[in-house]
Amino acid sequence: MPMAAQAGSRVDVFSGAREELERMIGKLRECEARPHTDVIEELREGGAEVQRRLLQGWLDRLLVQEREERPTWVLVEGAQVRERERGLEVDFGRVCVRRRGITMPGETKARFPMDGQLNLPPELYALSLREEIATAAVEASFDRSVARVDEATAGHVPKRQAEQLVIRAAADFETFYATRAVPANDALTPQAFQLMSSDGKGVTMRPEALRDATRKAAEAAAADAIRGDPMAERKARRSDKRMAVVTAVREQEPHVRTAADVLERLHRDPGGRKRRPRAEKAPRPQNKRVAASLTKSYAEGVAEMFDEAQRRNPKGERRNALLIDGDEKQIEYAEAEARKRQMSLTLVLDVIHVIHYLWTIALLLCAGNRPDADAWVSHILRQLLTRHPLDVVSTIRQTATNRRLAGADRQALDDAIEYLRKNSRYIHYAEFLAEGLPIATGVIEGACRHLVQDRMGITGARWGLAVAEAVLKLRAIRASDDWDEYWRLHLDSEHARNHPYARAA
Repeated sequence: MPMAAQAGSRVDVFSGAREELERMIGKLRECEARPHTDVIEELREGGAEVQRRLLQGWLDRLLVQEREERPTWVLVEGAQVRERERGLEVDFGRVCVRRRGITMPGETKARFPMDGQLNLPPELYALSLREEIATAAVEASFDRSVARVDEATAGHVPKRQAEQLVIRAAADFETFYATRAVPANDALTPQAFQLMSSDGKGVTMRPEALRDATRKAAEAAAADAIRGDPMAERKARRSDKRMAVVTAVREQEPHVRTAADVLERLHRDPGGRKRRPRAEKAPRPQNKRVAASLTKSYAEGVAEMFDEAQRRNPKGERRNALLIDGDEKQIEYAEAEARKRQMSLTLVLDVIHVIHYLWTIALLLCAGNRPDADAWVSHILRQLLTRHPLDVVSTIRQTATNRRLAGADRQALDDAIEYLRKNSRYIHYAEFLAEGLPIATGVIEGACRHLVQDRMGITGARWGLAVAEAVLKLRAIRASDDWDEYWRLHLDSEHARNHPYARAA
């Protein structure tokens, strides 16, 4: 329960803390031998109470000082001063903050100088508790996050309030990255690449949080639904997700490889040898920044990704490269941004997506025989890694003609071959490998998984837009190793928002 503030020059404001500490010491003196875990738990609970009383005593001391300073305040005529109190839920429990408020003539809302000095938030929950709940919420469900804060602290935040605190915690995401200094890394050579990647990942949303077209499709599907066998296999829901645009920007040193190197990484050696040791892996990405948003369109997300890349590489001293998965819109947006910025850009199609199409072709050519298809894929992939892609496409077409496929099989084959032809500009793998460029989108695939799916895809989760966007922003900050720096800016921004008069003074 909250402790009433004490005031008065003759009152020892820290007496409550001393009494609680003496009580704990006395209990330990009388305590017989018993499991140490029980004693530690009691000390943890009692320690929080001592800390709460210490904080309360400090706040009471500030009130005493404010009362003593009151005669020196210079106020405009008609200003009214009245002592008021408010609760503050902190990591140690709840305390009472008593301070003097100044109501200026013509104003109804009082100003509290002490609130500005302490950087108090307008709501009940302290900014330290806000960080606790935000840190927990980026990793686990809100129910679990509330329980985790209850276990780790003596403060308590209900679930609905926790969601609101997380939204407030993410308020400075755009400001932080717009004003942050360009990352510096002396370990990078001038030959390092400026790399970008983007992708989309669906998040299950509440109906009101869906985009208009998706919501209408969901309503139509619900209206046409027919109740039947409750144990029958259910159709996958296709109208309950909203796409999050996921982007990644980083620098990476060149890593020259050969076709044999790539094939060795994709397939274990027939002789049973393990893959290469870790020391021979590609250089790790540096200064990586990931981002995800449900409110921005794909075009807006790609534009912001290019903004960050251009901010880091304004003169184009590093070679700009974008790893893609072949989506037409992705390529369209990227090339439009590059033209608008007059940026030289190399597009690289993910080799794993290419292999998927090679397998589609192989199974059709080999009549579903998987061992034969596997051998064909290995053979044609080696050619793609060493030859001009259009030469390889011609070879595949000729093979298809010789096999005399017809009907649906031939149509599916032609579609897969057309995908390779249409994207041939982006699969010059022989050149890319010789120049040290990456040819796989592992970074963005990993970002979609750990940034979005691991948290947003928790079983049964259905998200509101504001909360989901805030969680994604905070997860991006955490994944980019920017949490401490971001939180310092957030605290300063909260002070400017909540206490403009104190900032002006």
